[in-house]
Amino acid sequence: MSLYGAGSILAGFVGGTLADRLGRRATMLLSLFGGAAAMLGVGLAASLPQIGVATFAMGWLAEMYRPAVGAMIADIVPPADRARAYGHQYWVANLGFAIAPLLAGLAAHRSYFTLFVVDAVTMAAYGVIVLARVRETRPVDAGAAPHEQGGPGLLSVLADRGFMGLVLLTLGTATVMWQNGSALPMDMVRHGISASGYGALVAINGVMIVFLQPVIVRLLGRRSRTGVLALSALLIGLGFGLHGVVGSALGYALGIAVWTIGEIANLPTSSALVADLAPPALRGRYQGVYGMAWGVASCVGPLLGGFFLSGPGGRALWFSCFGLMVLVACGHLAIGRARERRERASATGTPTARV
Repeated sequence: MSLYGAGSILAGFVGGTLADRLGRRATMLLSLFGGAAAMLGVGLAASLPQIGVATFAMGWLAEMYRPAVGAMIADIVPPADRARAYGHQYWVANLGFAIAPLLAGLAAHRSYFTLFVVDAVTMAAYGVIVLARVRETRPVDAGAAPHEQGGPGLLSVLADRGFMGLVLLTLGTATVMWQNGSALPMDMVRHGISASGYGALVAINGVMIVFLQPVIVRLLGRRSRTGVLALSALLIGLGFGLHGVVGSALGYALGIAVWTIGEIANLPTSSALVADLAPPALRGRYQGVYGMAWGVASCVGPLLGGFFLSGPGGRALWFSCFGLMVLVACGHLAIGRARERRERASATGTPTARV
């Protein structure tokens, strides 16, 4: 699983670069058809080394579509509506996550290889839809602009201090969010909650997203993005922090509900902010570097969770998550004012230094 995360880190760099150079559509096709092949490779792997190689390839290829999709949305949606657009994408993805376990259970009951075949077929079907119905959206002059302020290509992205500050804060948020799938089930087992009980509890996250996400994103769409990100960080921290003071199913449910609201507010807002900060010629790279923060967290988060649970304990882990998210909220408030000035200048065409 860590190899999948390592592959997704590479996917952010490669997918973002290809989205800017080759185009959004071509990158999505390479990712979806290549990811389908890698998925079959995982299903056919017969040894642990083979599984590791195939899993790394799957993380690399299957995740390359994300920066391309993020850049495509930025290409076609005006800034004022981007948070809502990314919210719709986030909503439909989570609707798929809600359906997937049921389909996976049916497929795995037949055979585990069938599960991988079905997954590969759905990815390939997505690719066929893109091939048949999705047009290229990359700005015409994007390919002719190989460099921006601060250096060519990726160097320009890394030199954007305001954006890299957002990436660093996203890394903190993602590291905490990854505890949901790694440390949280182990902590629940320690409190006598079964695997089926964990499944029922984490389903609260998907159900809330499906039913509340459109409403919450609509309510927050015109609010200050700095304020939304800071508040969402506090809610995520509070929700995970509650896991440190509860031990019952009801208590865990309350914590999950709180951090789910923070998640709903955070992810579409962050994606929209990345789109607003990125020059048109570098939208894919900006989305790729932003996605790399989640890839790094997918490697680091489970390791940190395991370290705490095997040493200081669950309470120390959840209180540390709360403290980290308080720092993240403060970080958003600290860099938000300069970032908002830049956003306003970008919207009016007024030149401004990147901070």
